[in-house]
Amino acid sequence: MRRLRKDSSGQVLLLAALAMAFIISSVMVYVYQTSQDISWGERSSRLNSFIRNVKLASRNLVIGSLANISWGGSNETLENNLQRWESFVESHYYLGESAFSFELCEDYSYSSGLRIFWGTSGFGVSSAKVDYSLNLTDENGEVTARYSVNVTTHIMINATSQWIRGFHYINVTIQVFNEDSPALCGNLAVYYKDNDGNWHYAGLLDSYVLEDYGNGTYFAKFIVGPPRVFNREIRVECFDQREIYVEATTTCEDV
Repeated sequence: MRRLRKDSSGQVLLLAALAMAFIISSVMVYVYQTSQDISWGERSSRLNSFIRNVKLASRNLVIGSLANISWGGSNETLENNLQRWESFVESHYYLGESAFSFELCEDYSYSSGLRIFWGTSGFGVSSAKVDYSLNLTDENGEVTARYSVNVTTHIMINATSQWIRGFHYINVTIQVFNEDSPALCGNLAVYYKDNDGNWHYAGLLDSYVLEDYGNGTYFAKFIVGPPRVFNREIRVECFDQREIYVEATTTCEDV
């Protein structure tokens, strides 16, 4: 069990934007080089490789866009990046014609491909979902690949508060998930609300301990002095290891 640092550095929107630009430029160069090197004798394997690289790049683009949006970027970032990617793929396939398109998810709870919900009942989610279609044609035939990319980070938290001899002993359990599987976070911060409704960073308390169980579950504990506060609110802010931000708030169970 690893104890996390109390003073982990915060994330910066500019860094997320630069990371997004790096991802796009890197995958574009790779796809360009792959398509240039395709020979007719290796058409099938090279074609599959090209499609695989486009799929991988499509996912990385959604991850980078969601990281940017979740930390304050414009919701239009996802669609703008996808339009750039669509244009690049179509114009950099040299063995025939390429038709590449995307559709932003508009299913329940998604709008323009995004679902950002940071609730007050211990649940928060940052998610993006896109459907893609890639059609490649040349004199030897036609290949169509349709695939979906769903990138989701969500957290679940619960907290208890025990009043003992004039002090609140607070325990917070945090679970982090990527695509519904347990995941490690890159940075995590816990806040508590005082009797006047002000938020305080628990990491500044000498009593604060944040433990990492190595399986996507984290446990924070700290002590807060008087006055006694019933139904105290706790907020957890989390960056996963992909730089996607999510937060959730819950109310302590008084035990």
